[in-house]
Amino acid sequence: MKYLYRYIAITILSTVATLSYAVADEPTGLRFSTLCHDYGHILEAEGTATCSFTAVNCSDTNITINDIIATCGCTRASYKHSSIAPDGEFCLSINFDPTNRPGRFEREIYVYVSDSTEPIVLRVKGHVQPRERTVEELYPFDMGGGLRLDANFHAFGYVEEGKSVEHSVGYINTSDSEVRLSIEIITPSGYLDVARESVVAPHATGDIVLRYSNHSEQPYYGIAEDRMRLYVDGEVCSYDLSTHAIMVDNFDMSDDISAPRLAISKNIIKFGEVNGRNVVLEQSVTLKNEGASPLLIRAIECTTPAVEVKGGTAMSIAPGEETTVTLILRSAHIEDWDNPLVGRAMVICNDPLRPMQTIRLTALPLWA
Repeated sequence: MKYLYRYIAITILSTVATLSYAVADEPTGLRFSTLCHDYGHILEAEGTATCSFTAVNCSDTNITINDIIATCGCTRASYKHSSIAPDGEFCLSINFDPTNRPGRFEREIYVYVSDSTEPIVLRVKGHVQPRERTVEELYPFDMGGGLRLDANFHAFGYVEEGKSVEHSVGYINTSDSEVRLSIEIITPSGYLDVARESVVAPHATGDIVLRYSNHSEQPYYGIAEDRMRLYVDGEVCSYDLSTHAIMVDNFDMSDDISAPRLAISKNIIKFGEVNGRNVVLEQSVTLKNEGASPLLIRAIECTTPAVEVKGGTAMSIAPGEETTVTLILRSAHIEDWDNPLVGRAMVICNDPLRPMQTIRLTALPLWA
């Protein structure tokens, strides 16, 4: 029993020492009374919340505030004097803007002082009670004719073989009259179904239901993208509606131990400077199977028409084996010569942990 009491006593002393260290053992002579302020619950509608941190210069020399950096633009620090004499006090005001930041928050403020190479870390935390949103905030996309949408793009993520994934885009009719809503898929993937009400009553809300299906009879592996044009009372709306999905294998029966694992030798390809309108540049990457079953490379797709892929697609890589893929940049297909080229090559495979991996593509077009 005496060992138990001794253990409890040591634990308590260690805890006290740890807690006191935050205030008493900074690597600087500037001692803050507390390193953390809890705002508690604050109302977003009431705007900026303010708190203060006070400190005393416990050293025998002047201490200068070299810099104060907050980890978020919502948090601002202000103070009057940057030099604190011995025994002098320092007051730091922290303003936290809760606008569009509902829920729990925690931010750090780094105070850099002249007598230490390490910053003093202050923290503010609390919980923001959200305000009531306006119609314009809830439905920011004004389509015209009184119709507003809450989004004009939706990314579905993965859609496995033999499955369907459904999401919706909300709308509201802000007018005093009913409106007729129609949708035309202008760039169809062939895998998207769209459902909606054709007539929307005055001030009514509803959803455009979007569903991607990857049928097992004819599965598709790769990126599915669709762009839709909306019409209100026969008039073209102000914005198109776009969707994006990644069609992959079905992993319901996958075994993590024996599954294939894709490892890519490089995740960034830098083609460098492109001097001329008829230049061809090549870079290679290695795709290796670090798993225990065959790795199927279903597709490799590039987001820029200037880069094409040679090799790797629609092939099987045995465990422990690898293959080389060549990425070819053709400057004749560069669309914008005024800005750096930035794109992605997306590798779709049957690795259940990461069925899509991305290779970043960069180049610097120069005028010929």
